[in-house]
Amino acid sequence: MLKYIIFLLFFFSFSANLLANDTTKIIVHFTFDEYHLSAKAIQQIQEFASNKATYDSIFIYGHTDQIGTNNYNNNLSLKRAISVKNELLQQGVDTNKIYIIEGKGKTALISNKQDAASRTLNRRVEIIAITIKTNEPIKEEIKETKKEKPVTKEVTLTEKIKDTTTKQGDNIILRNINFEGGRHVFLRQSYSALNELLQAMQNIPTLIIQIEGHICCQTLDEDGLDLDTRTKDLSVRRAKAVYDFLKQNGISPERMSYKGFARKFPLTKETDEYEKMLNRRVEIKIIRK
Repeated sequence: MLKYIIFLLFFFSFSANLLANDTTKIIVHFTFDEYHLSAKAIQQIQEFASNKATYDSIFIYGHTDQIGTNNYNNNLSLKRAISVKNELLQQGVDTNKIYIIEGKGKTALISNKQDAASRTLNRRVEIIAITIKTNEPIKEEIKETKKEKPVTKEVTLTEKIKDTTTKQGDNIILRNINFEGGRHVFLRQSYSALNELLQAMQNIPTLIIQIEGHICCQTLDEDGLDLDTRTKDLSVRRAKAVYDFLKQNGISPERMSYKGFARKFPLTKETDEYEKMLNRRVEIKIIRK
């Protein structure tokens, strides 16, 4: 129950100021069996990146045509997505704004036709950027002096766990732990949250947790495919990645376990990329503190 309360508090505090989300989408194409960017694709990405300061989150999805095996196309589409990501970084896009880098292979074809023009449409990377617009009214300048509101200190994960309202069996969502699409490899911006979890485990030596992985965009009884292991246990692998990070940094395995829940407990209906991102998450369950 607590995990849903935590999410609702987060969601309503976040959405209270939202007016609308602006979505910008571009598509760059690739030649057959290729993942290097053409001059035209680079120009498209440069134009897209010229507005980088306005973007709050960016999602990159690679695709292939229908020729070739699933395994080959999954890897090729991921390489295409990574090529686009690298060019965005070259253009000065903040890596922390890139939340998803995913290869979808031939699972989302624009056209099922086999002619050259149709297959060209399928060989693509889609770049989606979301800009969050806040509903902040324009205020006239007020001459009289007003007292500044005290700055509220952000509660650390250690403090959340130590709080008396956090009980055994409660779940805490770990924000900003993100992975490469279809893999259990952390994105760079995840390490701040991982280190905060590590500090909590170090600060509370009696703490015992279960690490729980969740994914999006699958049927309720099916886990995602891990492109590295070729096994359908992506949520388990991602939970284990957090477990391995803590273990490698000196946390005893006796204080941890891990489990994957696929998409059995979605937080949102996944109507847009932001909601999908919320469902791709890692939680910790307090076993003992």
